[in-house]
Amino acid sequence: MIKDAIALFPRIPLWITRDIIVPFTVTRAGLCLVAWLGFHLWRPDSIFPQSWNIDSDGNRRAVSTLTPADPHPFINLWSRWDGGWYLEIARSGYSNRPSEPSSVAFFPLYPFLVRIVHSLLVLPQSDYWFLFSGILVSNVSLLVALIFFRALIAIDYMGQIASRAILYLLVFPTTFFLSSVYAESLFLALTITALFYARKGRWTTACLLASLTPLCRSQGVIIWLPLLCEYFQQHQFRWRHIDWGICRFVVLPIPLFLFFLWLNARFGNWRVIFQAQQRWGRQLMWPWDSLSWILRHLPPLSPEHHEWLDLGFLCLLCISAVIGLRQLRPCYSVYIWAAMIFFSSWGMLGSVPRFDVAVFPLFMVLGVIGGRSPAFHVGYLIIASMLAGLFMVIHSQWNWIA
Repeated sequence: MIKDAIALFPRIPLWITRDIIVPFTVTRAGLCLVAWLGFHLWRPDSIFPQSWNIDSDGNRRAVSTLTPADPHPFINLWSRWDGGWYLEIARSGYSNRPSEPSSVAFFPLYPFLVRIVHSLLVLPQSDYWFLFSGILVSNVSLLVALIFFRALIAIDYMGQIASRAILYLLVFPTTFFLSSVYAESLFLALTITALFYARKGRWTTACLLASLTPLCRSQGVIIWLPLLCEYFQQHQFRWRHIDWGICRFVVLPIPLFLFFLWLNARFGNWRVIFQAQQRWGRQLMWPWDSLSWILRHLPPLSPEHHEWLDLGFLCLLCISAVIGLRQLRPCYSVYIWAAMIFFSSWGMLGSVPRFDVAVFPLFMVLGVIGGRSPAFHVGYLIIASMLAGLFMVIHSQWNWIA
């Protein structure tokens, strides 16, 4: 895949520096700076009871308060919340503790890659270096995603829209998850590259990449729908034009099926991953039942309640889905609608702000709007950047965002 990324551009053009390297570097450095300043200048009121930091010896230590004397601030600030679970899986493998949150609730591809990178670099066996490997995997995945995102958008739109879509992604309020010890950037890279190769008619590569997405995030299964939509569009949506090439789609569920077989062998029950997720309050239900319950139980609007924030990010996805019906290729529109329905089907919206950042057609829609409206462009950059900085500070100090 890296070879293909290089082959796309035999000579490094100006835009790869202007549209990818510079925005990536500036936004990641900016997030580091505001989080570091937050440690010294401003503290939110609450802190997660099970919070931890990497101590001077390179391993985790539980903390009840955060102090400016952090021995590893630029590892710790990218390693909150789910980062601890991915660290546990990468170091020690899966575990399952009945009736308690367990690492078996998480999918294996990202921590597996973290372990591989850690081994290939022959790094010390400490939590610090495993987290370093996780941050490295996340940021390399993000760069790959950005390169292919630019190439994917360029198939349909001019360069200004592509550059703005990339910039909007990098300043999105929850963009910090793409550089943290989370699976979002790897998932983003897999979905974008799968659709890119599909658009180029390279269906074997597209299906192989898409088959890995469910091993990264549970919503990986929804990428199969836009992939099928694109296949049928390339065959004029006529059954008589379909050939035996469609058999390549058989590969899509195979990695996930093999993972379930492994879970069954390891824990005696392949459904253990869903049972573990229920301990976080997640369970599949019809989206209208989920939304009905949420709307009936929304608390008063206040800073202490995140339900309004979660609902706001779902509404953003809904608005982009409606606009995308006229602005996007059908496969991208199908992806947004499928994502919106999937996110609404788990009885809670607690991670929707994070899930949104990996739904790349959202940024295509924003890029199209920003390319036509300078006022929207400036307004989005100001508001999104301010929220991204605020959310980064809150998240880095063990307070919940998504």
